[in-house]
Amino acid sequence: MAVTPHASVESFFHGVVTEALATQGLEVSESTEFYLVGLLGEFAHARIPDEPLSLKLAGSVGDISERVKNLKQVGDTSLYVTGFFAESLGRKIVGPDYYMDLGQAAYRELSRRLSSSSVAEVYDELSARFPAFVDVLAEVRRNVDFVGQDVVKLYEEWLRTRSDWIERRLTRLGVMVPTGTPDDDGYVQ
Repeated sequence: MAVTPHASVESFFHGVVTEALATQGLEVSESTEFYLVGLLGEFAHARIPDEPLSLKLAGSVGDISERVKNLKQVGDTSLYVTGFFAESLGRKIVGPDYYMDLGQAAYRELSRRLSSSSVAEVYDELSARFPAFVDVLAEVRRNVDFVGQDVVKLYEEWLRTRSDWIERRLTRLGVMVPTGTPDDDGYVQ
């Protein structure tokens, strides 16, 4: 497997986000693309907050700067958690839809509060297309989550889905992927 050096976490995520957007067929503004890169860079260094996001969303109604900070944290955390951990959310009391609604609401409110700012357009785009951005982050996760993943499970997933991105990952890991048509048991004839 070839190792590609990057000057920063953000430069690594820029390539991965660009690829994920292309794979998902999603065209976004350059500002929103860089926002996603920055979001991933932040979560690469920071912990997910322990405080319930709904309380953070409801809190800080007095101070405008505190409210904006909380809304950003709720939107960003909701997007990140839903994109990266949707599978585990399905086993929780509060599922992915809850986080998606929370994130959309936070970004919508940010866009409204910052309407005179250029960043309002980014928050508006994130709110309006939140489910699509969740899919982009899920794609990012799939593209970066192979260091600890069992190669056999990855290969079995490829046998079931014949996914191009899994095939590329297997090839990068040095696994030769057979060509041809599989029989009923998944073996290539």
